[in-house]
Amino acid sequence: MDLSSVPSWVWWVAAGLAALLLTVGAYFGGRLAYRRMSRRYLVQVIGRREGVLASQRTLEAVVRHLADEDDEKRESFASDPDDEDRKSLYEISRRMEIATEELDTMPLPRSLWPAAMTLADAAYIIGQEAGRVGETAGTADAIASLAAVDITRASEAFDAADAKVKEASERFELDEAAVYGGGLYI
Repeated sequence: MDLSSVPSWVWWVAAGLAALLLTVGAYFGGRLAYRRMSRRYLVQVIGRREGVLASQRTLEAVVRHLADEDDEKRESFASDPDDEDRKSLYEISRRMEIATEELDTMPLPRSLWPAAMTLADAAYIIGQEAGRVGETAGTADAIASLAAVDITRASEAFDAADAKVKEASERFELDEAAVYGGGLYI
């Protein structure tokens, strides 16, 4: 078969169709790749969220535990920098500093920025509340600082972040139960 007898307009149409198919394929391939990448990064954000949730729950538990204790236990907490509850609060504060830094600097697709930023804010607030009782605070300062811990503020910040993460999970159709089934246990 002699292809030289085919009119040139047929070649132009064929080239145009091939270019159109390549463009459409590249567009949908790019969207699919972006979606898969976003889902992978979202799993990392969900892992960070679970760490922040664990710290928030521990903060609440320590503060409630100390509120239920007698004056002698609170005095021991305030005067002993090696008290387990003080160590717990310090550790929460340090962990949340690290989580805040990680979430603020983690390379993420733009669509996950709101979830990561609100989660970083929640980690910062939880760390700030846990850090109110410093390592070297005196007895009176430690008791006053403990009384100033605002659990509600920390809880509201986490709830706002949790809503953003869930919103992102719904957008990318990521079932969080599947994330945990994949080995994410914190």
